[in-house]
Order: sequence, then structure tokens, then C-alpha cells
Amino acid sequence: MKVILEEQGLRDGFQTLTQVIPTEKKLDYIDQLVDAGIKRIQIASFVHPRLVPQMADAEEVCKNVTKKDGVIYSGLVLNLKGVERGIAAGLNHLACSISASNAHSQKNARLTLTEAKSAFKEMVKLSKINDVTVRGGIQCAFGCRYEGKVDANHVLDMVDHHLDAGIDELALADSTGMGNPKQLGELMGKVMEKANGVPVILHLHNTENKGYSNFYAATEAGVRIFDTAFGGLGGCPFIKSATGNIATEDTAHTAHQMGYETGLDINKIAAISREMEATLGYKLPGQLYQLVDNDEIKMI
Repeated sequence: MKVILEEQGLRDGFQTLTQVIPTEKKLDYIDQLVDAGIKRIQIASFVHPRLVPQMADAEEVCKNVTKKDGVIYSGLVLNLKGVERGIAAGLNHLACSISASNAHSQKNARLTLTEAKSAFKEMVKLSKINDVTVRGGIQCAFGCRYEGKVDANHVLDMVDHHLDAGIDELALADSTGMGNPKQLGELMGKVMEKANGVPVILHLHNTENKGYSNFYAATEAGVRIFDTAFGGLGGCPFIKSATGNIATEDTAHTAHQMGYETGLDINKIAAISREMEATLGYKLPGQLYQLVDNDEIKMI
């Protein structure tokens, strides 16, 4: 059995950092992550640099990345302008994403939910015309800090909307970390049925310390592709108290213990996290990177 982890550290992980990571360092991290076995990596988001300064070099990163065969290099886009930029930057895989929450949609993309759903179809259409693979995303699928509970039936309607638009992959995000294992397991089971073979991806945050239990619940529901970020970096600038993704090395270790294969070298990823800790000058949310370099601690 196999679980695939898509690395989000370069995008979600970096977007809230106050310390700007130089383009050259980002390219180095991409190379290191691919060397550690990562086969899917989101390397940038095409958003306004005034709103997310860390992504101001998105085109530069895409232009200079050394692409390896068998690796998917993708970018996040929130509107048509973003799609145009992603295509021009040479990416052939774009994550077109909108929110299930009207309040979050207006903060994150400056669009009402109705406007965002209409724009989403145009984003997919433009991508497909240019032979770009589309990952259709639904943010705040399990709760919103501004609106509270997000109705499961509303999310399922959005799943239908995305599938009808012709997406190649479907991604649901617990952007706020509000989801719980019971809720997530039940909803993802229904989503998997609706997807009917379209690959389903889950994006988990550990804001309320439920990210890893949610990972387990999702595997039980049949999900096999997950977004993670090395060291547990991450968070949305437009969500109150947003914190990091589930950590790549922690999730891979858990998956291995559960009998899944990931193809990842945990020691190499942990080394990247330790390097990032040294760069930032503070501990990252992830746990495992602090353990694997200690010869006295036994890992199973």
C-alpha cells in the first residue's frame, strides 16, 4: 500500500514567514526535497506580492527550478490572473482553489463565494485549453474561523461543482484545523464515492492538534494523497490564528508505522527542517526532526 505526500513547504510553509527566504535558497530546498523522494511539490503561489511578499519571486522560482523526471511541480492560483501567470511561468500543473466559506473567500481572494464559483470554471477552462493539469481545491471544507461550522452538504455540492468543471484532481483542505476525525472520516467517505476514481487529496493543518488523527481517519476512508510541509511549517495570512500543516517527516513516519510506503527518506527531510530551524532561529511545529538526529533515541 502506498501513501503519497505532496510537499507544501515552499508555498504554504513560507507564505506567512516574516523572514524572506531568498530565491536561491528556495531552489536549494526544492532540490533537497526531491532528493529525499518527494514526487509532488508545490513550489509557489501566484498571488499579489503586496499581500503575500514571500511569493513575489514565484516566476523566478519556476524559471530556475531544475525539474526532474517523474516529479510534479505545481503552483497555487486563486483567480484567472494567477492561472495566466502560472502558465506563463511554464508550469503544467496548477492548483485552482476556492473556499467553501463566503467570509474566507472575500478575505483570501476578494471574491464572494458565488463569484468564486463562477471564476473557478473559467480558471479550469483556461488551464485545460493550455494543456495544464488542474487540481481543484476546496478550502475551509471542515470549518471556518469567521463563519464557524461549514455544512457537509454544502461541501458535497462544491465537490459536484468542481467535478462538473472538469478537474483532474480534487483537493479538500482543513485550512483552519477545525476538523475532527469523525467528521472528516464521514465526509471523505462520501467525497471518495462522488469522485469515482478522480484522485482525491487532503490538505490538513494541525492548528487544534488533530492533524495526525485526521490523517488516520482519512486513510481509513480511502484517501491516499496528502499535503504536508517539512517541519510542520504553514498557515494562511487570511485566517485567524492559522498554524502549520502536518509535518512531512512526522506524517511519513506515521504512515510507515501503519504499513504504508511513501518512498521518502525521513532523515533527509528532517535535516531540511533542522536547517530551516537554524535559519529562522526558533523551533518548528514538527516533532520528528528533533528526534531523528539523536543516536540515543530509538525509532521503530
